[in-house]
Amino acid sequence: MSIICLSNHRRQHLQIYWNSSNRFFHSSGYLPVYLGDLLDFVCPYYENENFDQPIEYNTLYLVNENDYYHCNTTNHHPLIKCNKPFDTQRLIYTLSVSNYLPYPNLPEFEDEHYYYFISTSSGELDGLDQRSNGLCYTKNMKLTLHVQKYVRHGYDQRRKASKLIIAKRTNFTHLDSTKRPFSHASRNSPFVYLFFLFCLLTKSKI
Repeated sequence: MSIICLSNHRRQHLQIYWNSSNRFFHSSGYLPVYLGDLLDFVCPYYENENFDQPIEYNTLYLVNENDYYHCNTTNHHPLIKCNKPFDTQRLIYTLSVSNYLPYPNLPEFEDEHYYYFISTSSGELDGLDQRSNGLCYTKNMKLTLHVQKYVRHGYDQRRKASKLIIAKRTNFTHLDSTKRPFSHASRNSPFVYLFFLFCLLTKSKI
């Protein structure tokens, strides 16, 4: 598979095989992610040295947009050198898409921003540190990482569906649940008629 996604409720854990035979680089090379996601760059790995296809060596760089399009890594530091294809353990560079990273030479990721990764190695061991063209130019070995804005759709929908309830304050310090204040019967009580009569007499004197 070109990209493997291991997801849970909070984040995605993506794995991309960083070699020129990956079909992902033959298409758009565009990958949307979110803050909190993890991205593994898996170096070329071979279990048998008598592998039929050519062995690939490459170096991963994080570059700016201009150097991305010109396949140039002259002014950038390597993130990882994939130079041990037969090692007992695979070489993997894990990138945390986070606002804050306590390591040098790494960006603080922000949503709605793009980040660019390329390899300008020739593919051969003696061309591992090549700084221009290389696999970026010949095999389109480049990745655009788009950090998208995370929206909790379910939460937003619940907020839209719910109605705002306004509590009205009452002057009663205690309400008897068995009685209904100002019920229909109470409006017809003699006290109510006397109250209105008092109001009319008072108004006539004024």
